[in-house]
Amino acid sequence: MPVELKMRPNDKPISWEEFTETKPNFSIAIDGYVAERPRLNTKGPYANFNHHEGVSRLETRATCAQIHLLIRLGLFRLFRNENGPMAHVWTNDCDEDVCLSWYLLSHNFIAESMINPCLNRLVDVAEIMDTTAGMYPLSVDVPIQRQLAWVMEPYRRFRFGGAIDLRDADSFINVVTDVCTRIEKHIIGDGKDLPLDTRYKIIGGGQGWSLIEEIGNQGRQGAFSDGIRAFVSARERDDGKWSYSIGRASECIPFDVLRVIDRLNKEECVNDTWGGSSTIGGSPRITGSSLSPDKLIRIINDELKKD
Repeated sequence: MPVELKMRPNDKPISWEEFTETKPNFSIAIDGYVAERPRLNTKGPYANFNHHEGVSRLETRATCAQIHLLIRLGLFRLFRNENGPMAHVWTNDCDEDVCLSWYLLSHNFIAESMINPCLNRLVDVAEIMDTTAGMYPLSVDVPIQRQLAWVMEPYRRFRFGGAIDLRDADSFINVVTDVCTRIEKHIIGDGKDLPLDTRYKIIGGGQGWSLIEEIGNQGRQGAFSDGIRAFVSARERDDGKWSYSIGRASECIPFDVLRVIDRLNKEECVNDTWGGSSTIGGSPRITGSSLSPDKLIRIINDELKKD
């Protein structure tokens, strides 16, 4: 297959140097597989598309938008051999950004054209919602929001059901395949829509931030609508560990995500680390967090007292 997906859900994020030294030529890392800023090496060629580590998130396009733009500006003039487009695409996740990025890379002949308004709009809305971790003032009644909810439902169901914690590569691939099938249906006008479920509940927090449990797939949008601008979202895993997402609506909100992540890493003392950018991050993808919500609250509030 000229453009192939290398799904590695149990691979921990690696450096750009390790990526270029250990992966074959024509390798592309997406959305955090390489835990560094976007990079390009024309000698491999190698590329890293990422908006997590080493960037100001609101000043950096989401992974899918980086890819969409560069495909139009010549990515597959570089990533090609005598038979046409050529790329090994490396990822350790199957979230919305990964699914849309993979669709664009594997359907680059469609993405190159600017005359598909359905795809363009889907990328635009997915990017802004991913960049802001779902905390963006876009009405739940906007049709594209409901359409995006339907397109990404396989991933949301997979994540909220807890199957994501098993880190099974075939299951991850199935999610990406199902989402890409829905993207295809959407852009040819055969897609559906779903009403947004913005339910959530506050289970803790501190000054200027809330610990929430997302009940609906768009729970963070519900939290934003209710005035929450800094949050930690908690989900208990079947193995007794916890999965956390931590974020703020923008750098204008006084909740230093990177500083909090650094403190949490010191408290955890594990090889698989918390990671993220200036506005959004999360607990270790593979091992999860051993910190209970009560302990997490105490640690974060203690750290914020230093301000």
